[in-house]
Amino acid sequence: IHIQNNLGKEWSLPSNAQVGDDTQFERLVLVRNNFAGIIPPWLAKLKQLQTLDLSMNNFQGAIPEAIGDLSSVKYLNLLGNNLTGALPSSLGKLPAIEVLILGNNALQGELPASIGNLRTLQLLDVGSNMLTSTIPSSFANLESLKYLVLESNRFNGTVDVLESMKNLTVLLIRSNSFSAALPDGLFSGTSDNIVVDIGDNKFTDELPTSFANMSNLVSLFGPKNSFADNATQSSVCDNSTLLVMDCDACECCEVCCDGENDGVCDFQLDGRTVLGYDYGAWYQYGVRGADYFAEAGNELLSYTILY
Repeated sequence: IHIQNNLGKEWSLPSNAQVGDDTQFERLVLVRNNFAGIIPPWLAKLKQLQTLDLSMNNFQGAIPEAIGDLSSVKYLNLLGNNLTGALPSSLGKLPAIEVLILGNNALQGELPASIGNLRTLQLLDVGSNMLTSTIPSSFANLESLKYLVLESNRFNGTVDVLESMKNLTVLLIRSNSFSAALPDGLFSGTSDNIVVDIGDNKFTDELPTSFANMSNLVSLFGPKNSFADNATQSSVCDNSTLLVMDCDACECCEVCCDGENDGVCDFQLDGRTVLGYDYGAWYQYGVRGADYFAEAGNELLSYTILY
């Protein structure tokens, strides 16, 4: 079932529905339809469901605990609703999940440690919520994760656990309170192009020495942090297509952040733009290449500087 872009009337899903064990639904896509009310728990009875996309609606309340019963789901997208409450620990019971998008809601609490059980997970987006605390140590087990979006929350602590994610290529964690130094082995396990936005946090010291040897570090945004003076090696400037840091942390930067009122300081990479979520369940065919985005980012950054 695929219903999309019906905004004239407010809709709701039935609170109860008879779902048999032999129900063969594999895809339920209800994007941008002005659906309201709660996400009904009976959806979790659709055992053959591989794609559930309820994004860009007005669903309210908590994500049902029963969501963890979707044993076949690979793509789960609840982006851009009005969901509240904590993330259910049952999310860690999704054995086939590859894409989990929960951004742009009003979710609170901590990241469940159970998410570290999702060995097939490639994309996790919980950006633009009100989540707190640290990244669970169990996230070191996310060996398939390529794309991580935690931007615009209230996270704190270090990001040392990310060093274990050897396939990580896109990291968007802007506007939190992460602190300490970046781990030296970050991104050391991949040869794919890397896109990073760590701006508006509390990172200290210098950029990892490993960054200086990465010809695949295409885009790096790190302004509004507490990096040491001259924290950016000149080779990072040479290798990166798009690089923005605080001015005192980067002598070699062509563009840098020189104060709170500087438009460059607030320029950021948006996860939905970088990852091309409009492609829906076939996101892997639509993910923006890092080279493409670096070129587009340079144009946007030029516009920011000029205007």
